[in-house]
Amino acid sequence: ESAQVFAKIIRGHWKIENQLHWVKDVIFEEDKSQISDFQAASNWSILTTIGLNLFRGLGFLSITEGQRWLAERWEKLIVLST
Repeated sequence: ESAQVFAKIIRGHWKIENQLHWVKDVIFEEDKSQISDFQAASNWSILTTIGLNLFRGLGFLSITEGQRWLAERWEKLIVLST
C-alpha cells in the first residue's frame, strides 16, 4: 500500500512538472534557447515562470491570449511590474 501511495505522489509531481515545462517550451521556446551561461539560463527560467504566473493571476487560461492582451496594453506591463 505504501508503494502505491508513493507512486501516486511521484506521478502527481511529474504531472505538474511536465505541464509547466510543456507550457514554457511551447510558449517561450525554452528547448530552442541558446543561452549557454548557467546563471543567465536560470534567470530566464525565473522570468518566464513569473510571466506565466502573471497571466494566470490575471485570469488568462491561455498564455498566448494573455501575451496578446498585454502586447496591446504595454503600459499595463509597467504598472504590473512595479
